[in-house]
Amino acid sequence: MRRILVCLLGLALVVGTVGMSRPAHADEGAPIGITVGADYWNNYFWRGTDFFGSGVGVFFPWLYYSVGKTGLSLMYMGQYAAETLGDGTGKSDPVQGKGLVAYEGAHFNAAYKYTVNDTVTIGVSGWYYWFYRAEDKLGYDWSWLEGTLSLTVNALPLNPTISYTYDYFVDKSDVVTPSGEQGKNHYIKLAVGHSIKLAEGSSLGLGLSAGYFDWNSMDKKGVSDVVASAKLTAGAGGVSLNGSLNFAYVPAEDFNSDGNDKYRWWAAFGASYSF
Repeated sequence: MRRILVCLLGLALVVGTVGMSRPAHADEGAPIGITVGADYWNNYFWRGTDFFGSGVGVFFPWLYYSVGKTGLSLMYMGQYAAETLGDGTGKSDPVQGKGLVAYEGAHFNAAYKYTVNDTVTIGVSGWYYWFYRAEDKLGYDWSWLEGTLSLTVNALPLNPTISYTYDYFVDKSDVVTPSGEQGKNHYIKLAVGHSIKLAEGSSLGLGLSAGYFDWNSMDKKGVSDVVASAKLTAGAGGVSLNGSLNFAYVPAEDFNSDGNDKYRWWAAFGASYSF
């Protein structure tokens, strides 16, 4: 099956996030607003598919900057398959290793959030996903632009969130856009979550989300992912550690190999430092 590559909305929901599944702990405040960290997923699940292929672990180093109390933030995130490190897949399977190296990425984000009377939070976010080795290794470029609008109702239990994302691919090749359509890719996600405070500085976040993906570029559409997650976070001073367990059900046949791959499990771990 052709790898489905588009965006990283795949970190599972943890309470307090607004739509995107990226390192949620990066939103935690710090005196000068800078947080550095790294996350590891043992399988990169994204919108109903395994981004690097089933069972391939991925590292995400990242740098986050919150611009004071303006609601504006900037972020860089890298993306590297664990199989390409050391003497792994690159030697045992050169073809797959070449593909994994091609999907290494440097991704950039600018986002803005505004909360109205502690009742609702409105979010606007833009990402550029840059796969800087894809064209050299594969002959085509998987890079794309992504914009997201989100609304979280803070006044209701479970902080329900709805988000809408639009994707635009930069390459017109038949591999990236077999339908000939670079844009018109729509993803809608509904999510709820609850945070349970444990000992001082630690919490357990429980999340549930469902997404519908209309991927015109690849002629695929349907309910791509229903995800349940549990995430444990502990911190002291500027240091934060987290680990999560995630389960996904993939209803749509366009994303589950015609019913043969409906269920996914994966774990994620991360650490960060704010200063």
